Amino acid sequence: MERIQGAGEGRQVTSLQPSGERFLPDMQGNIALEHLHRYLMARGFVAGKVVLDIACGEGYGSALLAEAAARVIGVDISPEAVAHASSIYGRPNTMFQVGRCAEIPLSSASVDAVVSFETIEHHAEHEAMFTEIKRVLRPGGLLIMSSPDKLEYTELANHSNAYHVKELYADEFRQLVQKYFSHVVILGQRVLYASTMLVSGRSEESLHHYRDAGSGFRTQSGLVKPVYHVAIASDADLPPLGSSLFEQIGESDPEIKHLQHELDHTHRRIEGLQEEIFGLQAAIEAVLDSRSWRITRPLRAVMKWIRDIQETRRTSRL
Repeated sequence: MERIQGAGEGRQVTSLQPSGERFLPDMQGNIALEHLHRYLMARGFVAGKVVLDIACGEGYGSALLAEAAARVIGVDISPEAVAHASSIYGRPNTMFQVGRCAEIPLSSASVDAVVSFETIEHHAEHEAMFTEIKRVLRPGGLLIMSSPDKLEYTELANHSNAYHVKELYADEFRQLVQKYFSHVVILGQRVLYASTMLVSGRSEESLHHYRDAGSGFRTQSGLVKPVYHVAIASDADLPPLGSSLFEQIGESDPEIKHLQHELDHTHRRIEGLQEEIFGLQAAIEAVLDSRSWRITRPLRAVMKWIRDIQETRRTSRL
């Protein structure tokens, strides 16, 4: 992501502070793998197309899509996010504007594809959102959308996301997409700690999933217990689909990178505290060496003698 993050050099950049509501490119761990994988997968389907990235957030995903698409329009409800995205990722084929997913600020039949990741759970206007997506899509246009599985993401994990308004179970999400599109495929997504063996030099047509189930080893068909579901949908025939893997070079476990980031941050904080301590020590030494400190030394001795007498009398009365 370094190349994309540097795209705004020479421009006035507005910064976004991490709030937990949206992904930012400098975040580490599973969340980075999940978000980047989705956009990289979507990029493979939008070559030469006009694309709407609804709830584009910080804008990094729109920039990835724009590497292949003819044009990308990123829309987000946050003016701050849109200003940031425009300053960092604005390009001749990439623009950003403020808007709601239930009231998309584009004309009808104006885009070839709509991408929407981690959006639908942040509001309850699901039907209105799909109606708007169908309106702005050209006939035969493509939708690529993700949704966390309420069962796996929230209930079984005993987890609650304060920014999620209405999560969907897997069947609810599938039925909603199928209500609006005649051709639908759902991909499962989950970050794994795993060993990978792929045929060198060519694409893999089939993938065998071996799983350590705790009570023994099993061969599974497809992904077990996906945390997220990604819908590929259209009223036209769908493009060829396949499984994919997103690898962070040098990290066998994405949490290692997160822990390293935390360790580096702690080291920097310790260095900062040490500098503060040195500064305070220097200030104390300067006071002790000052002329006023030496002149008032007899007075401080008398005051200490008086406090000691008062403390002795107080103690004797007890």
